[in-house]
This record gives sequence, structure tokens and C-alpha cells, in this order.
Amino acid sequence: MTTDTTKVTNKKAEQRRGFKEGARQFELLRAKWPKAFPAKSHEIRPLTNGAQHALVEAFGWTPDYAKGVLAVWKTQPIYCKAILCYSTRINLDGSASAEEIGDKPRAMAMQRLEKLAEQRAKKKAEQQRLEAAAVAIENEQKVPEAAPAAIVVTKDGAQSKPLEFAPTAIPEEKPDEPAVTEPPKPRKPLVAGSAAMEAALKRRLANGAMTTEVLKTVAAPSTTRKREQQAR
Repeated sequence: MTTDTTKVTNKKAEQRRGFKEGARQFELLRAKWPKAFPAKSHEIRPLTNGAQHALVEAFGWTPDYAKGVLAVWKTQPIYCKAILCYSTRINLDGSASAEEIGDKPRAMAMQRLEKLAEQRAKKKAEQQRLEAAAVAIENEQKVPEAAPAAIVVTKDGAQSKPLEFAPTAIPEEKPDEPAVTEPPKPRKPLVAGSAAMEAALKRRLANGAMTTEVLKTVAAPSTTRKREQQAR
């Protein structure tokens, strides 16, 4: 049992090693069989089932290592499409073989293509998610977060938001206009005939009935004196 388990382990290890190093062996295979391992993808054709044995004989590889190398070539999407497109296989020298492609290889090729498509879709979705997250972070950095509104607690325990008041515009201050002073009116002398008349005029001035200022009262000449002066 131990010997058989060791052999199986060695076989899997050789296949993994061949699969890991397979891409590096393509140039060697292309140099030996250019038509079987072409560089141009549209020239790829399904290979004969005897390709593994030919690699072992040509390069001295173990069968499991050769199987791992061929697995890298055959799992390419373009090779899977060739399995679905063509009905027969080719020999390593490029000549047509009598081997037909059965349903099992076609089913395996279809499963491989579907798996690759699923992987591409997941990768694309992940890339879109990362891009959306980056845009969201950038937007958060540009727009500041609004401060939470204060909560007012009343005496009865109820909570309410405070009223928001719009800012009031402050009116512009206008400079005081200089007071217009009226020029002083010219004062006119007033002649009063008697002391009683002078007192009456002063009362009217005090009441605002007259605007003439009393500068000096001059006694009017009597009628007798006027006659004497006329007689002379």
C-alpha cells in the first residue's frame, strides 16, 4: 500500500511540475513541431492522442511530466474553441490524422470555456466594485458631512428639533445728513407810540404772532407839538 501511494504521489507531483513549467516548454515544442504548436492562434488545431508519447520519446520526459506540459497547451481558450470547431485531429508534423473528436472532449472544452467566462465576469465585477468604492471615497472627501441637528428636550421629556431661523440682513448705515440752518432774518426796527403799545408788541412777539424784534421804542410826537411846529 505504501509503495502504491508513493507512486500516485509522484505521478501527481510530476504532473504539477509539468503544468507549472509548461509555458516555458512551448518554445522547445514549437522548434521541434512548428505546425503542431504554432505561434499564431488561428493556426492551432486539435492534436493527436499520441502527442504525449511523442514528447516522452523526443525529450526523455516522464509520461506524467509530458501530460502536465500538454495540459497547459490544451486548456488554452483558443485550443478549446478548436476542439469545438474541427471534427478530426492532426499529427505533430501537421498532417491530418484519422482520429475523430468525440463528444467527451467537446463537453470538456465547453466546460472549460464556461469556467473561463465566469472567471472573467467575476474579475470584471470585482474591478467595478473597487472603482465604485474609490469614487465614493473621493466624493466623501470632497463634500463635508453635515453636522447633526441639536435635540431640544422639553420638561415633559419630549424631544424636538430647534427651529431654524434664517439670518437677518443688517441694514446699511447711512451717514447723517447735515442739518439745514436758515440764515438769520434781517431785523427791522419797530417804532411804538406808547409804553402800552410796546408791551402789546412784546407779548405778540413772545406768542409767535410776530417775528419782528423790538430793538428800541421811540415815542411818537404829540398832536399839540405838531401844531406848534406848523404855526412857526
